[in-house]
Amino acid sequence: MMNANEKHGVIQQHAIRNTLEHLSGEIQILLKNESLYENRIRDLSTNLGVFQTAYSAMEDRLRRQAEEKNELLHELNTLKGLEKRVICLLDGDGMIFTQELMSQGQEGGLAAARKLTERVRQFISTSEGFEQYQLWVYLFYNKRGLLETFGRVGLTTVRAKFDDFMMGFNQAAERFIMVDVGGSKEAADAKLKVHLEDNIRLPHTYKIFFGGCHDNGYVHNLRSVVTSSLGHKLVLMPGYSDVAIDIRALQLPELRIPELFITTKLVAPSYNVIATCPPPGLAPTTPKLTAPQPACPPTTPPGISSFSGEGQGAVARRGSIPSYKSVLQTPLTVSARFNCPTMEPSEGSSESSEASEIPLRLPRLTPPSPPKQRRINHQLPLSKHVPPPCTLFYLAQCRHGPSCKYSHEYILEAEHYQELGENAKKTPCKVTNEGGDCPFADECVYGHSCPNGTTCYYLKLGKCKFIAAGMHRQPNN
Repeated sequence: MMNANEKHGVIQQHAIRNTLEHLSGEIQILLKNESLYENRIRDLSTNLGVFQTAYSAMEDRLRRQAEEKNELLHELNTLKGLEKRVICLLDGDGMIFTQELMSQGQEGGLAAARKLTERVRQFISTSEGFEQYQLWVYLFYNKRGLLETFGRVGLTTVRAKFDDFMMGFNQAAERFIMVDVGGSKEAADAKLKVHLEDNIRLPHTYKIFFGGCHDNGYVHNLRSVVTSSLGHKLVLMPGYSDVAIDIRALQLPELRIPELFITTKLVAPSYNVIATCPPPGLAPTTPKLTAPQPACPPTTPPGISSFSGEGQGAVARRGSIPSYKSVLQTPLTVSARFNCPTMEPSEGSSESSEASEIPLRLPRLTPPSPPKQRRINHQLPLSKHVPPPCTLFYLAQCRHGPSCKYSHEYILEAEHYQELGENAKKTPCKVTNEGGDCPFADECVYGHSCPNGTTCYYLKLGKCKFIAAGMHRQPNN
């Protein structure tokens, strides 16, 4: 029998043998699965390379997306106003620079641009508290019309220096644009309206300074902007002291620069018989009046007071001149002419058909005697006759005589005179239409107010020829 020690030794040997057999089995299993593990390792290595490649591509994509995001944020900040655009739209017919600036030529143009920039900056800084914006200036004008006006009012230096002034203004900044749109009717108006419509709705347009406040023709465009809840972008920039009544009613904020633009309209010295002094730059002129005769013929047509005056060039008293309508209502024959002194038309007289010129005229006191005689076709209105009767010949004075393109040969009856007068009143008097005071008042051949008053269809379209303030008020009955 084995003793205890022997039994313990046998047990240990048995445990060791079992352990070695177990390890041997594990080793055999590992050796059998070696190729499987090698294949698994190769697959994992391949997958790792794929994932690394995909990771690198994703990193590049994220970097590009970050760059795009930054660009979009920059654009968004621009649209939100970090680079705001401020635009000045100026109608050169009513925004005329001062004589002092224009007479300096190119230097004056540069000075005008600097002054405009500074005043806009002050307005924006005071009202909004920031100064980061781009300033665009568009000024549209009729060069030929302006130069003719400068010539008529005696601003010869301004006329000679105007091209240099324009060059200086355009060269002051890349976004300052002063453009001659030619003499087409409402050419400047059309361009300003288009620029207003195009720019007011852009998100980066912060303010538009609108310099067309003298013309009621813009009121519909401005009202449309206000109605579209964009009125906060508009600032009026009046040139003249008086703002068109309908535009003033919009109650928009204003920026006035009297040291930059003239505040009163340039009106030519058209009525020599009334003017007491010449405009700046013109030498005094003597009214072209014939000397009064010692006396008129003893018989004066009923309802007509005689002229009176003192000395050479005396002017007929205003109160002694009846209206042409009252004369026409007086029973006179064509042969009942009298030889009281008459006024000679000045060199500035208008053509018979052109009320846009400023005529020098008084209402005719007697029906004219045409050198030749033509009968009126009662089936046609006077305007349809070929040629039509000359309005100024029959109602006032025509300086063209036989060379007039309208006829002086018709024999007119009372209703024809009335028709001529009514038609003439449909054409605006140039002096009144430019905001001046017509010295002939109600005696003027042409109209001082729109015949249609506040109901004028063309006023609603912005196309009525009567454009001065107050010319569409309801007439008094």
